[in-house]
Amino acid sequence: SGELRAFRWTLGGGMQDLGTLGGHAGSEARGVSADGSVVVGNVGLAPSGEGFRWTAAGGMQGFGGAFPFSVHDVSADGTVIVGRSRRVHLSNHRVAQLVEWPSLQRQLMGTLGGPTSSAEAVNADGTTVVGWAEDASGSQRAFRWTSAGGIQDLGFGPSSRATGVSADGSVVVGTALNPFGERIPVLWTASGGMQSLLPTFTGLDYTVCDVSADGAVVVGYWSSTFVNFPFRWTAASGMQNVGPILSDHSVVTGVSDDGTVAVGGSFLSLEGWRAFRLQSSILGETYCRPTVANSTGCGGVVLANGDPRLSTGSLELTATLLPQNSFGFFLTSQSQGDVLNAGGSQGTLCLGGSIGRFVGPGQVMNSGPSGSFTMSVDLNAVPAATPTGVVAVQPGETWNFQAWHRDVNPAATSNFTDAVSVTFE
Repeated sequence: SGELRAFRWTLGGGMQDLGTLGGHAGSEARGVSADGSVVVGNVGLAPSGEGFRWTAAGGMQGFGGAFPFSVHDVSADGTVIVGRSRRVHLSNHRVAQLVEWPSLQRQLMGTLGGPTSSAEAVNADGTTVVGWAEDASGSQRAFRWTSAGGIQDLGFGPSSRATGVSADGSVVVGTALNPFGERIPVLWTASGGMQSLLPTFTGLDYTVCDVSADGAVVVGYWSSTFVNFPFRWTAASGMQNVGPILSDHSVVTGVSDDGTVAVGGSFLSLEGWRAFRLQSSILGETYCRPTVANSTGCGGVVLANGDPRLSTGSLELTATLLPQNSFGFFLTSQSQGDVLNAGGSQGTLCLGGSIGRFVGPGQVMNSGPSGSFTMSVDLNAVPAATPTGVVAVQPGETWNFQAWHRDVNPAATSNFTDAVSVTFE
């Protein structure tokens, strides 16, 4: 019927409609607990709508019509829910607040001299909340609130917002205006204050949506001429454009605690918005995206896991989102490349220079029913174009890894995954 519905998606179970509450039309999910068992959001429209909390055992439970509350986020254990009052309160203005479950005890966070504020995100244990509050001039300013110290202006300046916070509450991310009036992504710590994640002049407007538990991975999207592109930022790699995902209009809206999985939406001109899940490597930095879709409709992904320290290190590679029962193997090089349709493939070879192939005994693998295969790498015998055919990885070297696989799309062909770059110590 075209009505909004809150959903919960899992890798094993797919998409689940969470429904609505009696008397309310439409629902949306805004936050999820660390283990995925608690979902929070809103039903209906202001001023008559209300917040909800959903669990598999109890279903959707509302806060009650007499409790006008717009929900924005939930703590890791699902017991502290933040947002803002939804309708008439404190002279008709909406104010940031925190609600504890199941007591429904609430706490207002106040403002920075103006009439309105909003809590956008909460840390793992519910003791630190971030958002924006109006000052006496009516300008929005990013704030950080703690149960011990109350509300604090983060110094981002006028027209700023805080939209994400690390698990321990020590890192806050959001947006601020640069001297040219552009919204830029910023990061705040108690010891270092605010820092920009970009040069002063960008020519773009940024929206920051979330941060990983340790504060090391920041996600969001940038806008230019009515087109949105998602980004993923780390201190090591800087700002990475990870789109377009499915089209030239994509946004990233959340990231997992470990920073490896981002979620968001992509606009398809004939189908409207579609939710997506984007997985990045646990070790190293993912590059060479977007990939050319294989017969699954998605681009293949290579993931690296292990320890980059050669003295105690290990490396495990996984290729996933592949067609079922397809043969493939991993490639490696110390150089990066960008060769479309290499060797007649439908995909892009992301390696350059001397390229080694893992095609020894047991290294040519089949993706099976899971559409993935995994290999442990002997870092003392990495394939390369040398007289011995293998080399040992040395400290300080950077190696790039990618997977090639067979496919039928629609005729017999092959494709490549994206690639990951790992620097060893």
